[in-house]
Order: sequence, then C-alpha cells, then structure tokens
Amino acid sequence: DKVVAVASCKGGVGKSTTAVNLAFALKNQGYKVGILDADLHGPSLPTMVTPNDSEVKFAAGGSEIEPLEGYGVKLMSIGFINPTDSMVVRGARAAPLIEQLVSRTQWGELDYLIIDMPPGTSDIQLSLSQSVSIDAAVVVTTPQRISFVDVVKGVEMFDKVGIPCVAVVENMSHYTNHKLVEQVKSIASKHSLPKDAIEELVESISAPQQIFGQGHRERLASMWGIENTYSLPIDSQISNAGDSGQPFFLQQNPNPNTNPNAKSNEIFSKIASDLVSELETLQETRESRPEVAYDAQRNLVIARLQGGGGEAIAPLELRRLCRSPTNVADLVKDDVKPIDIFPMGNYAVHVLWNDGHQSLMPYTSFIKGWAP
Repeated sequence: DKVVAVASCKGGVGKSTTAVNLAFALKNQGYKVGILDADLHGPSLPTMVTPNDSEVKFAAGGSEIEPLEGYGVKLMSIGFINPTDSMVVRGARAAPLIEQLVSRTQWGELDYLIIDMPPGTSDIQLSLSQSVSIDAAVVVTTPQRISFVDVVKGVEMFDKVGIPCVAVVENMSHYTNHKLVEQVKSIASKHSLPKDAIEELVESISAPQQIFGQGHRERLASMWGIENTYSLPIDSQISNAGDSGQPFFLQQNPNPNTNPNAKSNEIFSKIASDLVSELETLQETRESRPEVAYDAQRNLVIARLQGGGGEAIAPLELRRLCRSPTNVADLVKDDVKPIDIFPMGNYAVHVLWNDGHQSLMPYTSFIKGWAP
C-alpha cells in the first residue's frame, strides 16, 4: 500500500540498519511489511535478516519471484538470488535490474514496503524514484558536516522527483558507556565514597558524549520544514545484531529500567509511529494546506490560508528566504520569478525558478503564524 524509501547519500551511516529496524518496528505495530534491498553492489539484507528458508522460488515460468520471509516480514535482495558472486554491472544496466527486482517480486498484501536504497544520487536512485510510486522518504545521516552536505543532496534529489522527505534519522549521534557507569557505581560503593560524590561522578560519566559533533537536526528542520528528526545513539548491540541475522528490534528487552539499550528500541518505535501518522495526514492535510501561487500581473507570490487571510510576498524576497546551500542570496537577480509552485508533503512547497534554481520552502519560512 505505502512505499517508503530509506536513503542516504553516503555509505556507512547506518541506512540499512535503520531500514531493517524500522520495518520490524512497523511489524510490531501490527502492519504487514516487506523490505526490498535495492543495493546491487553491497546487499546487506541477507546478513541482517536470516530468512526462514533461504531458497528463492520462482513462479509464472520463472518471470516472477516469490519473496522470502524472516520473522514475519517479507524480504527480497539480489543477495538472496545471487549469494556468492559479486554483481559487476555498469550503471546503465544496474537501474533496469533493480526495477525488475521491484516489479517481478510478488509481494502480496502489504501495508508498507520499505526500500533500502543504495547510497548516492545516481542512476539507480533516480530511476527507482521515477519508476516506483514512492510515497515518502526517510533520510539517514550522521552528525559530521560532510554527512550533512550529503543529506542536502538527498533531500533535494527527492524534492526534484516529487517525493516528500518526512523524516531525518541522525545515527551515531552520541555515546553513553553504560557498563562503565555500573563499574564506577560498584567501585565507589566498595570504597565507601560519599553519596554526593558518587552521584556527581555517575552524572559526569553518564552524560552522552557527542563523539562526532553536535549534529544538524535543528538546521535540517529549519531549512526543509522536516518536523520529524531523531537521534540514534552509538550502540554496540545494534551493530552486533546486524551481524547476527536477527534484527536488533527483536532482541531487546523493551524495559528501560532493566535495559539501558531499550532507548534505541523506543526511538525505532517512535520513527515507525510518526511515519504512519505522517503518511496518513498527507492526504488529510491537502485540504488544510495553504494555497501558494504566483500572480504574474502583480509580480507577487500569494499564499492563501484555507480559513481566510494569507500573505503576499515579492519573488525576490521569497527567493532570498531559500535556505539551500546552492542559493546565494546576494547573487540572485532582481527579475527572478517562479515558473512552477507545488506542495511537497505536509510542511513545504517546491518552487522552480526562471534561473533554473529549485527551492524547498517550508510554509513557516514565509507565512507568518502558519502551523499544520
């Protein structure tokens, strides 16, 4: 029913881990879920989820593929079909192969299909985005600036093909050494340290350590109007689970009082529930979203609110509000005008300008007092 792309523009940020655990968090909430591993060159799904039966079965004379299943979730990856040989194919051939993998897999009845996209913004990503009816995208990043730059590319890619980015997951955002905390408590108690000293010491070492920097969640929210942003901690159990064939989400004791790693499970559950809510409201909010259009006669961009009222803003002024790193406000010409304006998701509009630039403008950036 709903197709969600989990993407990153950089490898090694935990995209596949996020996709897999998001899928099982959705399954835990009662939905029928499938996962498509769209990475031909480095498929992760066969390692991360062990299927009930690893034999791939074909139907309809070999033209259709039956998905495998693991822990109640349907699975498909080139790694299941070709588990031993590496896929050495050029980009021109890779995109059609992935499209065939999508179209020929007989998924049956699903509520959500999670597509684990390959990293980057090349032919495969663009072809999938244009050939498959993707409802929304979740972008995965890490706190470093270089990852932020790539997230911008990813959001802009999805914007150009008309897919709303509804969430950003900042992986490896911080680290807390829970074992060290318990060891310090034990040593402090053994040596009869004062209670105040123990509390101060524990508070100091249990504070989250932002190893890779403070991250860019707030900046992403302000630039693109993405309301759903999450920070996932560095968690060795997540990494270990990814190598075990049983997803992290299924292994954890969900009680945070007895399991400090349960926080990560809570975050995956939160991502899943917010994703469901966001997709449900995409249709509902179409009637309540502002109507934004360009009035060529007056040379004004008009934003009309459904309950009455609105804003009128000059094209040059609107363009200068664009937060895209590729937009240099001081170099924008006075005669800049929008060619096309259409809504993107619940919180923003896409604007195509006569100088070729494209903007993703949150309503809150140019409509005073607007709230979804």
